[in-house]
Amino acid sequence: MSAGTLRARARRSALVLSRALVSDVSLARDAVVAARAATSPLARARSLASATPARANANASYDDVESANAPEVPARAVTGTRPTASTRDAARWVKANARSKTFAESVELSVHLGVDPKRSDMIVRGSARLPHGTGKTVRVCVFAEGDAAEEARAAGAQTVGGDALVERVKSGGSGAIDFDKAIAVPEMMTKLREIARILGPRGLMPNPKLGTVTTNVAEAVREHLGGRVEFRAEKNAIVHTMVGKVTFSEEQIEENIAAVYRALWELRPKGKGAPNASKYVKKAFLASTMGRGSVRIDVADLNDVIGIKSKN
Repeated sequence: MSAGTLRARARRSALVLSRALVSDVSLARDAVVAARAATSPLARARSLASATPARANANASYDDVESANAPEVPARAVTGTRPTASTRDAARWVKANARSKTFAESVELSVHLGVDPKRSDMIVRGSARLPHGTGKTVRVCVFAEGDAAEEARAAGAQTVGGDALVERVKSGGSGAIDFDKAIAVPEMMTKLREIARILGPRGLMPNPKLGTVTTNVAEAVREHLGGRVEFRAEKNAIVHTMVGKVTFSEEQIEENIAAVYRALWELRPKGKGAPNASKYVKKAFLASTMGRGSVRIDVADLNDVIGIKSKN
């Protein structure tokens, strides 16, 4: 066989082999494309849709059993506001639910006002004199000298002094405070600035708006000893104040509540944007120091107690 013939056969064999390799590669590529198409989301969705009737028929009995044993959907709970009580009934409830057996719990009144405490013209701050007192012993201090100091001692003030008293508090700090209320004559206010950081955090700094800076110190002392309470609406527009003890009668607690509530109404803002009479008081609650919760007082009854029912 000639060399030319051998070269021709070799070329034919190489051509056949290359065609076979191309065919194999094409088949492999088609297989990969088919596999990807089978696993695509669209293919899975079509497969699931076509199999759903058969699957539903296969699981029909199971679904029936499951639905038969499933609990019924519970009805939506109907919630309402806490029931309210009259002022007298609220006092009776608080007395009955006091728990302490070692001391007489204080009765505390909380009133939610419809004011904005962030506005300077809506700050509700004042005091009230309780007709039956607070039920606790109050130690009154008076910063005064001369005749005013003598009047304060005669009225029953336990601590009275001028420059020496200011210096004692300044040097002794909180340890030198042995009183619960502080009153001052106007002449002493410049000297009290030196101890304002000691008295202020304890609520003892005399303030003209609260009537604790006055020239009539004797009357101020008698008011504090007789049951004067101070209050201020906090950042949530809620006023908290003491209105007696659980040892008081229901009538005494009611009359003390009326005194505080009347003072709150006298301080109602009247300017632009201030709440009207029907929106000034939102809610009121009464509780004791360690009592079982609190009782909500009917605002309409509170208004009736102090004679402003027609305004609500």
